[in-house]
Amino acid sequence: MQSNFYIVAGAEGSGKTTVMRELEKILPFHWVNYFSTHDLGEEKSQKIDWQKFQELAESDSFVLSFKKRDALVGVTYSEIGAAKTSGKPVVWELDLKWLETVKNEYPEAKVILINGLNAEDLYQHFESKGHAIPAAMALMANRSNTLNKWWHEGVDFVVENKKDEAAKAAEEIKKIIEGKLIIVN
Repeated sequence: MQSNFYIVAGAEGSGKTTVMRELEKILPFHWVNYFSTHDLGEEKSQKIDWQKFQELAESDSFVLSFKKRDALVGVTYSEIGAAKTSGKPVVWELDLKWLETVKNEYPEAKVILINGLNAEDLYQHFESKGHAIPAAMALMANRSNTLNKWWHEGVDFVVENKKDEAAKAAEEIKKIIEGKLIIVN
């Protein structure tokens, strides 16, 4: 039986969220929801207060939790349970730095690596996020590129996401989920 659980992973700036938005237009799926102590203005993120986040952490409810900017962010086991029982394919958008942790917890999940933007596009991405120091942008772009290359061999599928072609990448992911694309990396 084929797993109905997919992780769409990529380095920061690879265009994961844009591809996910495009995928949402063409395929019904359960997009895994994050909890956050601040509104990060991101897709599928639900704001909860610090006290509730702490209660969830103390009860060991998180599959994954981390600090992002000035917020605590996490995904609960109950969210994954609800996703799996939704009857829809489950798609978890994830930064590469957390992939090993999640893959160890859910080895049945198929990993789709978004092979994203080139270095120039990454610089523009980081600059748009407010990282104005060129050295910092270069360091982040280099780290993202290194992570992407490091994971290239350890994933099930690699999907190219070139600038302004997120819809094409989403179509390829749809084919993977529907079992119509069986090219395994």
